[in-house]
Amino acid sequence: MRKLLFVVAALVMTSSAFAAKYGSAGCGLGSMIFEGDQTWWKQVLAATTNGTGVQTIGISLGTSNCDSPAPLKIGQAEAYVEANKVALANDIARGNGETIVGLSKVYGCANTTEFGRALKSNYTMIFPNTTADSKEITHSINTVASTTCNTQI
Repeated sequence: MRKLLFVVAALVMTSSAFAAKYGSAGCGLGSMIFEGDQTWWKQVLAATTNGTGVQTIGISLGTSNCDSPAPLKIGQAEAYVEANKVALANDIARGNGETIVGLSKVYGCANTTEFGRALKSNYTMIFPNTTADSKEITHSINTVASTTCNTQI
């Protein structure tokens, strides 16, 4: 038990880079229960509460003071396009699908339906030929995302 408290305390003290509106213990139920001043003991209790598994749920669902993840950088968008190129081409041709939902998360686009429609209407610009590489495709998607999602990558 003592070792656990030591580990939790060490993590809380070293994780100040992650401090935000919820303190260094991170988002989750603990950040809601022990809100207010961010004294070390409150952060230890918050981190312990978050360690029960509710923090993972909060991060996944964007609840318990856990905001949605920030949009990814261009290299990550390009990696997503590369990994899903064929399925993405099919989904963009239809204007919806799993890869468009994933792509909208990459770009931080709130309205997946509108984003899918915009991608579909720009299909020939995004996929000008069968030899277009991921970099070209991502650049074209960036153009659509910047107008549809108000995102700059």
